[in-house]
Amino acid sequence: MKNNKLTLHYVIAAAALLVLLYALYLLYQDPLRIRFLIITIIACSLVALVQILIVRQKRSQNKH
Repeated sequence: MKNNKLTLHYVIAAAALLVLLYALYLLYQDPLRIRFLIITIIACSLVALVQILIVRQKRSQNKH
């Protein structure tokens, strides 16, 4: 059960990173859309970072 919860966090982080990479690609293709894409890039970065931190915290709790 605990392993499934960690997997869910990994999937969310991976999805956020994929959206982030796609937003960077769109920004490269059309720099005029910078306002919307910067918001998307910042939001996806925060989601991915928080998910990674949650995984690290849960792993350290399981070791003790």
